[in-house]
Amino acid sequence: MSSAVAESAKIPRPVMKGRHEKHLAKGIALSLGAASISGALFAYYGIYKHHIWWMKYWGNFDHEARKERISVNEDVYFQKWEYWWRTGEWVGNGHVVPPALPLGTALGAHPRLIRKE
Repeated sequence: MSSAVAESAKIPRPVMKGRHEKHLAKGIALSLGAASISGALFAYYGIYKHHIWWMKYWGNFDHEARKERISVNEDVYFQKWEYWWRTGEWVGNGHVVPPALPLGTALGAHPRLIRKE
């Protein structure tokens, strides 16, 4: 054995016994308990309850009425969007038709939510 190894063997190493071991065990038990409780709460409220709420919300959603509402307002919305894009001015929320853009303005061919047939 070299002298450096022999010297390092003489250095006292920390030993987990007595109150140190108790404190460590208590800290680990407390952290595991807190993690288990918070995991259970998240699983119940964050996943289970939220999933139920989400199912109820989308299950009660009237898709046909929404489709009709969108198809009525979609042209106005895209006119407002195009007007804002060209002028930097938002016309307003709701069914507000923006002023006409100058003739010859190249309008964007935006993908629509509801197809025109």
